[in-house]
Amino acid sequence: MPTFEVLGLYFGIYKTEAKEIFNYWLEILRNVFPASLLKQLEKHNSDYAMAIELLTEFHLIVDSMEQP
Repeated sequence: MPTFEVLGLYFGIYKTEAKEIFNYWLEILRNVFPASLLKQLEKHNSDYAMAIELLTEFHLIVDSMEQP
């Protein structure tokens, strides 16, 4: 799994800047997608269209390296 140092090298920035950018976007994603969004979608399939509409406005990168 890449560290902030590797990400910094990959994008030509310092590791501290890579960490700051990551945390900046993480906060935005937390505001856009509340933690309960997946549970809400599981309960109400009608909300799926709303989630798709939200997702089309952003580019989303998901780190699933440690997931089964």
